[in-house]
Amino acid sequence: MSRRLALITGASSGIGAASAVHLAEQGHDVWLTYAHDEAGATATAERCAGAGADVRVSRLDLRDPASVAALVDEVTATWGRLHVLVNNGGTCPYRALDDIELDEWDQVMETNARGTFVLSRAALPLLRAGRDAADRSDDDRAIVNVASIAGQQGALRTGVHYAASKGAILAITRSFARILADERIRVNAVTPGPVTSRITDQLDDAGRAALTSSIPLGDFGTPEDVAWVIGSLADPRAAFVTGATYDVNGGVRID
Repeated sequence: MSRRLALITGASSGIGAASAVHLAEQGHDVWLTYAHDEAGATATAERCAGAGADVRVSRLDLRDPASVAALVDEVTATWGRLHVLVNNGGTCPYRALDDIELDEWDQVMETNARGTFVLSRAALPLLRAGRDAADRSDDDRAIVNVASIAGQQGALRTGVHYAASKGAILAITRSFARILADERIRVNAVTPGPVTSRITDQLDDAGRAALTSSIPLGDFGTPEDVAWVIGSLADPRAAFVTGATYDVNGGVRID
């Protein structure tokens, strides 16, 4: 089987970087995007190349439809098709309810929810292109959206706009899954809980201890924990999985 082609947004660090490396190790060539941290994206690219992947890197502003269109044009001119889209890029400001300005609300919603919608829709021609009916593994196409436990249970103290945007991503996931099912384009979501990241690294000892005590498995997850689930959903062997939400939260929320 030829290498599959995956586009991962927000690949400078954390879940995006771990997912890119995991997909590279699983036989994908990868296209990485970043918003601000070019050095981080370059480091991720080097790790992916070390896993045998052909790697491309582009800057992407999810709030700007022209930036999204330019990225899709570039991927189209270079690859001409796409097997996997991982919508991970986003923003997560910790802001108390009374302190959220409307401009910041709009920025979070535009980046996280609208950005997921705009890129997913713009990438559809790439996901539809070049399918090989004789090779089921090459025929499989998948979108994996990174949401959050906050989108399921709401904000606790801060980040109402973040929670709202991630809840919207879950609705986008279910809608796209229904609409695209007859084209066999699978659309699923992962909902990470407390995971080690640049954001959680900013917690003081008391805050980290309080959050850790709420996790039944006893500690934060890692970006690699989430990447493994994303890779599984991107795998052609998950051909009958669409419209699903996979929790990666250490047992914090169990339905």
